[in-house]
Amino acid sequence: MGDAAHLLSMTDDRIRLWTPRELSDFTGIPVRTLADWRTTRSRRRGLGLPFVALSPRNVRYREEDIVAFIAGKLVAPTDGKDD
Repeated sequence: MGDAAHLLSMTDDRIRLWTPRELSDFTGIPVRTLADWRTTRSRRRGLGLPFVALSPRNVRYREEDIVAFIAGKLVAPTDGKDD
């Protein structure tokens, strides 16, 4: 099977990789903020999302990491007794 035919036969089980622009459009987080979060200093502080560096200028985000990041930001309502 040739390379192109192999790609066409891939199933939907493959990993979804998001570009910074796609992630920005989806979450509203500016592309510049995403780039800032990829710095060593920000990562040491625990900011941002895990990312895949395909090359120094080709960065992607795994869908499973995006889902986990969003789930980690969930703020549940309180019962109002703390007000």
